[in-house]
Amino acid sequence: MNNKENQRVRLTKMLFRNSLISLLKKKSVYQISVTELCEKSEMNRSTFYKYYGNVRDVFTEIEEETLKQGQKCMQEIEASGINYAIQPLYRLLCYIKENKDLYKLLLNNSVDDNFSSVMIQDTIDFLKYKSQNILADNNNFSDYIFQYILSGCIHVIQSWIDNSMEESPEEIAQLIYNASISVIEKYKE
Repeated sequence: MNNKENQRVRLTKMLFRNSLISLLKKKSVYQISVTELCEKSEMNRSTFYKYYGNVRDVFTEIEEETLKQGQKCMQEIEASGINYAIQPLYRLLCYIKENKDLYKLLLNNSVDDNFSSVMIQDTIDFLKYKSQNILADNNNFSDYIFQYILSGCIHVIQSWIDNSMEESPEEIAQLIYNASISVIEKYKE
């Protein structure tokens, strides 16, 4: 019985999430009311309030699930093929390309930079680890350098998504990686 309840809850939440994604194609998250979301999902308001406090809660759940899936795909790094150092970013970009409509909606509707920052954070952490020895002498400024790199990565990915992803994930990953390493190496001089 408990398993059925869990499945029912998952299906109900999935209906709300899918309905919100559909509505986000037409308007921003702040323009969508609970009533409108309930009508779209063909669910009643009491069911909505059983699981969520407002429409933003559904949006946050979509963001969290998307981030979790993106991180999962980066953890499946293979030792062969594309350069190992850019694999986390490459895998993320492949996942983003496969789910471009969802990422475009989330990046364009995000209220804060949290989603975009967390989206690329694993790759930045990998770069931090790789360049730890390079920046050891300049530890006071390394956090600023990585914030600079993080902002650049986010904007490159956002532009790539907005420009119909004409370049391959491998090309964008290489661009971001090379630019990041250049900044790190330039700073060590």
